[in-house]
Amino acid sequence: MKPLVFHRQAEEEYLAAVEYYERQRRGLGLDFQEEFERGTAANRREPERYPVYEDPIRQFVLRRFPYSILYAELGDRIWLVAVAHHKRRPGYWKRRKPE
Repeated sequence: MKPLVFHRQAEEEYLAAVEYYERQRRGLGLDFQEEFERGTAANRREPERYPVYEDPIRQFVLRRFPYSILYAELGDRIWLVAVAHHKRRPGYWKRRKPE
């Protein structure tokens, strides 16, 4: 399984979403976190499993929450580009580069 490397802003997006859902209802942030972790584990095991969104970026859509995990396979690692809410600023992450 390839290691997962977050873009700094993607990690901030993830943590903000966990906090937001936890404020909405106790335990909901944990639910978001668990679904996110299932998705990233699948991405790490089979990076080519999910559809190309915009080459080379692939998209995994969370089932329960209105978020997508946008990632790219970069040789020996999976680069997580964004944890993108479906209703906010489409394509805002496109200028992000691996760090």
